[in-house]
Amino acid sequence: MKSLPATLEIDKIEKFFSLLSESPESQVLQIPVGSSKFAFGGYAAAIQAVNTWANLSKDRKVEIKPSQKTKDEAVVDIIAQPHKFTAMMMAKQIDLPSEETPNVRPDINHQAKCAIERQSENNFGQNRGRLCWYSFVDHSTKGFVPQFYSTMPGYHPSPKSVDKITSLVRSMVERSASVAGGATLPDDSKVNNLGRMFYELFVNTHEHGTKSENRSVWLKPATRVIYSYGINLVEEAISKSISNDEVLSQYIDNLNQTQNSTRRFVEISIVDSGLGFCGRWIADHNGTGSIKEMDVSEQYAIFKQCFKFRSSSTPDEIKGNGLPAVMANLTALNGFMKVRSNNLSVYRDFVSNPFLSIQNDDYDFFDWHTKKCCSEKVTEQANTRGVAVTVLIPLFDKGVDQEVTL
Repeated sequence: MKSLPATLEIDKIEKFFSLLSESPESQVLQIPVGSSKFAFGGYAAAIQAVNTWANLSKDRKVEIKPSQKTKDEAVVDIIAQPHKFTAMMMAKQIDLPSEETPNVRPDINHQAKCAIERQSENNFGQNRGRLCWYSFVDHSTKGFVPQFYSTMPGYHPSPKSVDKITSLVRSMVERSASVAGGATLPDDSKVNNLGRMFYELFVNTHEHGTKSENRSVWLKPATRVIYSYGINLVEEAISKSISNDEVLSQYIDNLNQTQNSTRRFVEISIVDSGLGFCGRWIADHNGTGSIKEMDVSEQYAIFKQCFKFRSSSTPDEIKGNGLPAVMANLTALNGFMKVRSNNLSVYRDFVSNPFLSIQNDDYDFFDWHTKKCCSEKVTEQANTRGVAVTVLIPLFDKGVDQEVTL
């Protein structure tokens, strides 16, 4: 049995990835009940851990760890957190051993169906305090919530316009930031930068995170999750978590040269259960080998190609413009990005390393383990399923002259 860490710290989840790679088949996944301490990118990492487990496990059996909560309370807790929700959606069997009738899958599925349908009731999706999120389960009409997708009989759902998705992202960010407290949003032009950035990530994961090696086949079971989370470093527990992270501490120090807050942020993540940047590239380019045959430096070279202008995991010449736009908009927002895909775990601080231009940028990222430029040294991590992209957007402390006040 493999137990998903209750405290969503990156190091603990990386150890979980390593354990999965050591004995990948027929593993029961144990899910804890209860709240988890904050860690930057923790929800995204945990969702990706679940996706990796589901891809490796033949039986896909989940066991809910016994707790002092009743069955109904445990089900509510499971449904209200995106990483646990994802595990339920990927599972073939769900047991709560403390019950006389351990099989709780019917209860979970009923509550999950209701939660997915409720996503359409407001523009910030499912909500738990400062956490707002949407889950896209498999590729059904209900999974593609109407805020994000247009549907027509006989056609696959297609993402809505950048303006529509920008409006949704704004609602999620406003909700998350307002609960965290004490912040104002960037002005309208920068909110549009934020919407554009997220739109490009959303379209990218729709295009590359939903298909199998054969692009005519949609992955199933499959999930995608997007979420926003409000961060206020005035709170001691959150501040301690950030201060113990060398990468994030340096990023926050760099923000001192800007007008942005160094205490209040919104974390935005998008996670899919696809093949990953390198896996997608290999599937679309015959003769490029396999993940197992490639060293991590070769994977990083492919990763950079995915971010370059008119380079894409697809041969289609009209695709591939989106990820440079993500970096340009993160530069305008003084943002930070972490990406976990295949054997790579990398980041870029767009305050100290702004995106220059399509022609002049080197498209380099930094290694999460060594903190060095990946072109110099990149560390091979345990292989993961899909792509997890997490960005940190600084807000403004109240009193700074901004147009949109929470």
